[in-house]
Amino acid sequence: MFKPAFPYKGNQLILTSERVTIHSKTDAIFLFGKQAVSLSSTNTINLDATNKIILAGPVIELGNKAETLGQPLVLGRDLNQQLSALAQGLKAVAAILAQVSESNLGASMQSIASAGGILDTAGDLLLTGVGGGNPDLSKILSKNTFTR
Repeated sequence: MFKPAFPYKGNQLILTSERVTIHSKTDAIFLFGKQAVSLSSTNTINLDATNKIILAGPVIELGNKAETLGQPLVLGRDLNQQLSALAQGLKAVAAILAQVSESNLGASMQSIASAGGILDTAGDLLLTGVGGGNPDLSKILSKNTFTR
């Protein structure tokens, strides 16, 4: 939360009322601050739009000190790609194992061995996607949006 320096120095406008409404009939409302623009409420802050809400910045924190104390968000498309590759590998192994014959295990051993290679490849792809356990190398974790 932004904490302004006290005491205030220079020109300032303080408006106190039971309710304040600013309405633009045909265009937009702009608020600018060289140091910050702070919205604060003891109850709720609502952001409503009929089209979209855009939060833009080099780092976006959803929650107090989220970048340092929280978790990076998961990148949905990248996670989907990683999980799809794993699912395809699992389905390929399942198809191979479904063809294994109890009556002819010797002939089935080559199929079983190839299933291991498919799982190994799928595991390698997934490990690469998650950075081998190192969050800094992960392809599925956001580098600029955090929550806690």
